Amino acid sequence: MLLVVQKVVKLFFGLLLLNSSLLATLPFSDKKLSKLSQNPQWHRLLHFKNRESEIDDKRFFFAKNGKIDPKAELKASIKKLISDKSDDENSTLCYYPSRSRWILKQLPSLKREIYIPKCEKLKRELKELGAKEVSLILVSSHINSPASAFGHTFLRIDSNPETPLISYAVNYAAQTREENGFIYAYKGLFGGYQGRYSIDPYYKKLKEYSDLEQRDIWEYRLKLTQEEIDRLVLHIFEIRHFYADYFFLSENCSYNILWLIDIAKEDSSLINSFNFKAIPIDTLRAVISKDLIKDTIYRPSQRKKILAIGKSIKNNRVALEFAKSREYNLSEIEDLNREEKIASLELATSLLKIRRSDKEIDRKEYLKYFLKLLKARSKLGKIEREEIPQPPAPENGHLSAKSSISYSSGDSIKIEGKVSYHDIYDNDYGYIAGGYISFFDTKVEYKDRKLKLDKIDFLKIKSYALQDFLFKPISWEVSTGGKRIFNNELNSYLKAGGGVTLGDNRLYGYTTITPTIYYRKNEKESIAINSGLLYNPSKYLKIGVLASDEWFKNDREIIEIEPFITYSFDQKSALNLRYNYKDIDGLKEREATLSWFWYY
Repeated sequence: MLLVVQKVVKLFFGLLLLNSSLLATLPFSDKKLSKLSQNPQWHRLLHFKNRESEIDDKRFFFAKNGKIDPKAELKASIKKLISDKSDDENSTLCYYPSRSRWILKQLPSLKREIYIPKCEKLKRELKELGAKEVSLILVSSHINSPASAFGHTFLRIDSNPETPLISYAVNYAAQTREENGFIYAYKGLFGGYQGRYSIDPYYKKLKEYSDLEQRDIWEYRLKLTQEEIDRLVLHIFEIRHFYADYFFLSENCSYNILWLIDIAKEDSSLINSFNFKAIPIDTLRAVISKDLIKDTIYRPSQRKKILAIGKSIKNNRVALEFAKSREYNLSEIEDLNREEKIASLELATSLLKIRRSDKEIDRKEYLKYFLKLLKARSKLGKIEREEIPQPPAPENGHLSAKSSISYSSGDSIKIEGKVSYHDIYDNDYGYIAGGYISFFDTKVEYKDRKLKLDKIDFLKIKSYALQDFLFKPISWEVSTGGKRIFNNELNSYLKAGGGVTLGDNRLYGYTTITPTIYYRKNEKESIAINSGLLYNPSKYLKIGVLASDEWFKNDREIIEIEPFITYSFDQKSALNLRYNYKDIDGLKEREATLSWFWYY
């Protein structure tokens, strides 16, 4: 037994000496390795930032301390390239093509020391991808989904820009099937999910975001050379095997897409612009600021397309009922004119697709009705339609973080700040009308030579989704934090509720009912009716009137009415004037406040 152990130890140290001797014979010194390991591109390939890699998958590293030591990882990678004589797809050159290519480019003499495998699978995938163009895709926020409240970005890789539907999408997302919103929010904020890159056909993403989730899509073609595109693609094929901890506000989808652009464009340094938060619109603005955009294409959501079709018949009861029916009796629209027939058939087809995506009907029934509608529509020929108006581009809205300083008629000064994103007093230009979300909104007040915390909202979401003649989404709101109520005492609170919003993108009104739980020394419950009318006529002006009536136990009541006006000078500044009337158990308070908003 002792003899066996001795042989094993001898073999182990022999392999160590062999690897050391192999490295020692290379035509470069330890000094050269030290210098090479500090190359910014090597740090990018390792996703190295703030003295450690942001990749959390241990399989990504060859060195035990590779996550925190780029030199150790470089040495280990070179050793692995020398010792690996395999010819399968898991060989170092095939599985780690991005770092391997970079090392061989920096150390060309190393090619004589290693075995070059065929990498046939990788070559097939690269050929199938045929990358010639890369676009950054921004998907607008999903007003009824907290997980998508900020929007989403990913890359599209084209072999031919004229045929984007056969292109591929490169996406980074949290790997989760969590349906509980609070658990999702907690894990998403504190890195409880694994984030991974994936490559999927672009048409699937279009179907998911534009058709099923009814979200607009903006495409920004990037200024990349073929060499830069090749670098980006090789890194995608390497990094897709590994995960990083996903953080909803910082290391998220948009942030990790920037790693790919930085690796392609070696002098861009986009990733260094984001430390604490990376909201999709901010990452897009960073890319634009580096002059990396060729041109922009807008793709309206399926909902907008459907509403455009139905616009001409929304007041025609017969045509509309046919489109929304379940049997599609063609005799019902026999007396309609050609344009009305076309609109009713196309609208019926679009609504049928939604029913299928919502799994309201099975595939067999869907195909029966789909072919029936398609056949009837084909007999009526082509028709010219007006283009769907393009909304203001998202990057033209106000910046996402905000601070404000206010002076009130009560002779107090208030300072407020929030991490993100867009609240009810902000101009909606470039944003989804009715979609308001704020993180860590904190206000302090200085009055009578005393400083106090006036409020803190850890999270506040108001989703005032517009209803129309076809779609009837429910408006809802949820918020939690600390708020002053009776006796001006600060209470922690949790509020949630729902309601209805009517109007259009410029002028709309909402009503919601919100039960609330307050807690200080004991628990207090309330229920409130909230309503508002908001008018956003231009990129400069927003006018609104907000009101609420909140009832507590023991016949206590708080009534609040607040008209306001906001004038935006540009993306970074705005002036807000509001008048607040409050009635607390019959005690009336009135206060006018002038505020300066600073966005950054």
